[in-house]
Amino acid sequence: MKKVLFVFATLLFVACGNKVAQPEVAEEEILYINLPEYKLLSTEEPRVSSNGSISPGQNLVYNIEIDHVLEKDSLELLQNYFIQKGETDFAGINKIIVRAYLKGTSIHGTPYASLNLVAGKKDIMINEGAEKIEELIEKPSQEAVQEPVDPLVGTYFCSRTHDTYVFKSDKTGFFNIQGGSPSTFTWKRSGNSVTIVYEVYGEQKLKFDQRAKTITEKSESFGTMVFNKQ
Repeated sequence: MKKVLFVFATLLFVACGNKVAQPEVAEEEILYINLPEYKLLSTEEPRVSSNGSISPGQNLVYNIEIDHVLEKDSLELLQNYFIQKGETDFAGINKIIVRAYLKGTSIHGTPYASLNLVAGKKDIMINEGAEKIEELIEKPSQEAVQEPVDPLVGTYFCSRTHDTYVFKSDKTGFFNIQGGSPSTFTWKRSGNSVTIVYEVYGEQKLKFDQRAKTITEKSESFGTMVFNKQ
């Protein structure tokens, strides 16, 4: 019996001694596992000189889309991920910006969060106006799809000012200046004449070209602005 116990103890000792250590998970892998879901919309790369150097004034910008509002710790994960990616892809870059847009709002130019790295200092800026834009965007229902809608309904973008108009099928809408908060209005159309009424700013007239799919606004500050349907 003692011999059997001795053999068993010996085998157990060898087995424990030969136990394979579990590989350590790298910090980068942990970051990747916990990284919130996002969609990369575009990348604005910095200019690189002929000798391969990057001027300190150059920006590296990642424009991404997220499905919903994220907590600060999740935004920090995204920020750290893109900082690491940017510094790997562009050695010497010292200004990295991540613009995180809520789903469907990037056309309006107002990111929900700007995740910045400037000269080694990280910063996260939240724009609550982006949440309001998301709430105001029309969500088509089954009934709405079956009903005829006014040809004016849709989103219109001005490439000169980067401002947008949105006309919804319930005769409401909003105007948004790039980076700002939306201003809501009600609207009505008679032929090519569109009248919008803001709660604060009052009445405004626009021209609608159904064939060209544009609306035209005459502004004292910017002159004639043409908005194209998206």
